[in-house]
Amino acid sequence: MLGRSHWGAWLLVGLLANTGCIGEIGDQRSTGEVPDDPPTEPSFVPAEATLHRLTAKQLQNSWLDLFGEPLVLPADLPGDDRLYGFSSIAASSTTIAPIDAEKYEQASYAVLDQVWSDPARRTALLGCDEASLDEACLRPFLEDFLEQAWRRPAATEEVTQLLSLMTAIGSDLGDPVAGVKFGLAAVLQSPNFLFRVEVGEQDPTNAKLLRFTHWEMASRLSFLLADSPPDEELREAARQGDLQDPQRVEEEARRLLALPRAKEALTRFFRDFMNVSALDTVDKSAEAFPQFSATMAASMRSEMEQIFQAVAFDQTADFRSVFSTRETFLNEELANLYGVEWTGAQDFVPVTLAADSTRAGLLTTPGFLALNAHETQTSPTHRGRFVRINLLCEDIPPPPPGVSTSLPEPEPGQPLQTLRERLAQHRDDPACAACHDQMDPIGFAFEQFDAIGRYRTVDENGLTLDVATEVNGVPLTGAVEMAAYIAELPQASACIARRFYEHAGAHLATEGEATQVQTVVDDFVASDFAFQSLVVSLVTNDGFRYATAQAAETTEQGQ
Repeated sequence: MLGRSHWGAWLLVGLLANTGCIGEIGDQRSTGEVPDDPPTEPSFVPAEATLHRLTAKQLQNSWLDLFGEPLVLPADLPGDDRLYGFSSIAASSTTIAPIDAEKYEQASYAVLDQVWSDPARRTALLGCDEASLDEACLRPFLEDFLEQAWRRPAATEEVTQLLSLMTAIGSDLGDPVAGVKFGLAAVLQSPNFLFRVEVGEQDPTNAKLLRFTHWEMASRLSFLLADSPPDEELREAARQGDLQDPQRVEEEARRLLALPRAKEALTRFFRDFMNVSALDTVDKSAEAFPQFSATMAASMRSEMEQIFQAVAFDQTADFRSVFSTRETFLNEELANLYGVEWTGAQDFVPVTLAADSTRAGLLTTPGFLALNAHETQTSPTHRGRFVRINLLCEDIPPPPPGVSTSLPEPEPGQPLQTLRERLAQHRDDPACAACHDQMDPIGFAFEQFDAIGRYRTVDENGLTLDVATEVNGVPLTGAVEMAAYIAELPQASACIARRFYEHAGAHLATEGEATQVQTVVDDFVASDFAFQSLVVSLVTNDGFRYATAQAAETTEQGQ
């Protein structure tokens, strides 16, 4: 294993390699000139404070926290897009289109209708008898409700305006209870509910920085670690002014990590990191792969997510073992794909693969292999490209304009060739070679798995598959060796840490944050690659707790 002293160099390459194909693993680009002096350490410039639109899951959890069970959760909600691979980054860049506003309105009333249809439940929510819905009853109710719904104490004028709205509507309808309902609908359609609003406050020790307020930190923690609003413990910590202390933040983070919601919330990071949600729309030829059923993609997705959860939460193991573990989770159709004898269980069960199995870890799961393949055949290029970009944080640019990426069909009468042999022409073409030399050798190791991840020793033409390859001068044979090699690379773990930093902060890491990202990487290494330690390091990092003062001034001027 490479020593920890190499990690800083690997990360710097990842942060600065923004254009073109970088060289073999470990190469650093050079202009041929050597600087006289080493570069100075960049100053800390955190990201801008911004708005974060709640995801569908976060919105549903927010309704549940406000109104409790039973509650039929509206499903017709605006979709969760992804930007730079992450739904969290997209959420920080997304506004509300008119059609989305209509969906939020319909959903708000669908939730409130369920509560209002039950008089006892309605009374329990309001905390007073409906015959006396005066200000003495409604003001304290609204203060508590708004603190929970908007994730901060409401200003006196905000409460007063809502009380006036409820009273006016109730008077017009001749129904004070209905007036309250419409007032709460306004609360649930407010940007203060639909978005996480972050403005920050001046840091008393540095005029160039904003620190997130105690209430903003409560939401940052809770939505990252639970995909839900702050619970009562976090809100109390915010009331007491405790959440600008890194030690107190760590205590709350560890508490949240132990809650059931944390496993699912952090699976969202993994889902985006490994592009797992793309399995929802993966398409395979029914003629070529009759075994690929209507439910198989969902099974593939579940297997991958359960591997992550087992390593990150149940085993609390070295996170890199997701790429080498022999432990997986199968149902009947996946067991058939694996060639594993099935016991007759109806749902997923943990399975330990044999020590000499051709599979180990995420990169040999059918989900990964099917995602990074074509409809009818494999793609060493796609599989290698995913590893380079997603797992090593390297950059592979698109093909040059005018360059065809398709392989010509074999000419009639010519000897059959494997896909590997046909791809050789891309590596012989100077316009293609620089990038294909980075992607294809990695992908060749996975060629014994077809386009749905089924193991084979010959291709569709009966030709023997060659899975011996070389990366960075290291000879490797087959998927298991390749996955183990990738897991050991310093930039693989640095990439995991960097991408979690970006997911949690909902923006791409900038040069001004390089030292903060490096701290998270170093902490990850020092923890022996424990995923939950990575989470704690991130939430106590200054990059997660601060924003730029200039950005906040711009935000305030635009309001």
